[in-house]
Amino acid sequence: MNDRRLHGFRCAILCSILATSVIFPHHLEAAAPWAEPLPWEALDNDPGFTFGFQRFDDTASDWQVDAFTLMSVMPQGASNRFYLRWRHLNVHTADAPLFTRWPEAAPPLEEDEVADSDWPGEKGIAGWGRPELGLLAPIELPLLGSSVFCGEVALPFARNDLYPYSSRSISLRFGLQRSVSLRENLILALRAERILNMEAAGEDLSGDAFPARTAWGGGLDWRFAAAGVLRLEARTTTDTEASRLRLMLQLPLGKDRRLALGVMRSLADEADRLFETRFSAMVTVAMPGLPNSDPVPEDIPAMPQEAQ
Repeated sequence: MNDRRLHGFRCAILCSILATSVIFPHHLEAAAPWAEPLPWEALDNDPGFTFGFQRFDDTASDWQVDAFTLMSVMPQGASNRFYLRWRHLNVHTADAPLFTRWPEAAPPLEEDEVADSDWPGEKGIAGWGRPELGLLAPIELPLLGSSVFCGEVALPFARNDLYPYSSRSISLRFGLQRSVSLRENLILALRAERILNMEAAGEDLSGDAFPARTAWGGGLDWRFAAAGVLRLEARTTTDTEASRLRLMLQLPLGKDRRLALGVMRSLADEADRLFETRFSAMVTVAMPGLPNSDPVPEDIPAMPQEAQ
């Protein structure tokens, strides 16, 4: 198979799976911890720091969540990236407590116990979410060729009353991305993820609130300037969240700074979705001075021979 046919074959696979994730959304019922999109773009950019704000709105329940995000990206070796993300959350539940929206998240009761449908008893809750540690690394795969692997762990340093946007639980994520250049400035990407959620510590939440998930989707990037990108993404899962679309515009702010503005829309039914719309604004400050590869020792000069 020549390169042109192989390239067309890969493009056809990517387009088919990306379209399927939007045209055939799943009807999903269980609640699950929110999984922030993986930072695939960090592998193509200089290491640095990102400061962001996100607002999650749901008109059906009147829930509103504000998230302030900090992310640090550091080089590892010649081409890998380590990252750390951490969010501070302000959750406003209005008149729809957690167990009213997702009864399956309530813990099992003993015979004489009565369910506390008003838990956690506050309409406004603030706190730090789970810190997320991740690794992005390019790999070579049979047939697919050059791809990118992402592994992430969310640590249980958060409060359960921030659920489903955070909790005192551990999550493991494994992602794979394959990109294909359709034209000079048009990039198509296919993504797949597996998310393993462990139950939260304590007795506040049911184990049913932490299902494992498989997700797939992709994105289409139009790169119109040195650091300018217009990106459309689609994602769906097999058991929660259903499908969602994301539109993002990235603009350069000088030599080492970027601004990213985005909107995300959930395609799930009112009873199943975490949110209806999410707006985001993020500023990235690159640190190109950080080493991008392991230092290579200089040649050691030969020791002069002693005179005989």
